[in-house]
Amino acid sequence: MKALRPIVATLAVVVVLVTVVALSRRRAAPPPTAIPGETPAPTQVPGKLVLFFPGNDAMLHQEGREVPELPEGNPMRVRLVVEELVAGSREGYAPALPWAAAVQAVFLDRRGNAYIDLSTPPADAVSGTDGELAVIYGTVNSVVANCPGVRRVQLLLGGRQVTTLGHLDLSRPLPPNPNLVAR
Repeated sequence: MKALRPIVATLAVVVVLVTVVALSRRRAAPPPTAIPGETPAPTQVPGKLVLFFPGNDAMLHQEGREVPELPEGNPMRVRLVVEELVAGSREGYAPALPWAAAVQAVFLDRRGNAYIDLSTPPADAVSGTDGELAVIYGTVNSVVANCPGVRRVQLLLGGRQVTTLGHLDLSRPLPPNPNLVAR
């Protein structure tokens, strides 16, 4: 029995060493690489937006819009909402943004405010109180409805903060106005 002890101890040491070497090689193996020319397709998650467009009754009307990809981040989602507003209603409502507005920048703060810098509208793009309300609250209500955590919106025009759009005060971020939404 005493003669077997050194042999068993040697075998145990050899088994432990072989196991350690095998495990270290497995961990050191390079990760699998992609096959050249094959790029995995980005995951697109379709979604639905809720947009608000002015009707003939001077009220905002809700319109659902299917989109092929709904961005996860709010800055990109704000851009998508504005692009869909510019594209216009598919149900015959008036445009919420009556000029080919382009989003120049989007800023979000920690208080739930979104600052959207739109291209400058032509001088005659917005007229009358109803038109002003449609532009502002069509945009504000649409952005807040689709962007989690955004509670208020301030529009900037042409890179500048404007204090008014006609009769409406734009000097601060505005909350959505549910009183303008048709029931």
